[in-house]
Amino acid sequence: MGWLRSGLQVYPEERYPGSMELSMTIQMASQRIGKSETTIRRWIKSGKLSATIVDGVYDISEDSILAYSNDQSMNSQPEGVDKALIDQLRSENEYLKERIQELEQARERADLITMQLTRQLEQSQRMLEAHKEPFWKRWLRKERG
Repeated sequence: MGWLRSGLQVYPEERYPGSMELSMTIQMASQRIGKSETTIRRWIKSGKLSATIVDGVYDISEDSILAYSNDQSMNSQPEGVDKALIDQLRSENEYLKERIQELEQARERADLITMQLTRQLEQSQRMLEAHKEPFWKRWLRKERG
């Protein structure tokens, strides 16, 4: 007799004739998803989770749990948080993204201005260096040259 391993428990293979699909009990599914057993039963009855009854016990397929988990992670919102708060936070998030873009553009403009001013300063310093020499020496050099 072979054995199939699923979650925390091991079942005899004869319980799953010819199947290699892993399944779990309601208790195991509730631990896996983090919901109560009552909620799991309600979801099975409403069709949110697919399950079969074998020997009077619900068997929930691993694929059904994974599909539900993926669906919930994409569509759900945290429990206890109302829609108005989520909408407000999304709105603030969009505003902050726009503000970040504006500030990045302002920083780029400031960097450009800084580079231009640095060039002007370097040019002015070169001109001052050239004029450090007394006037009469420059004049004599022009006269001789």
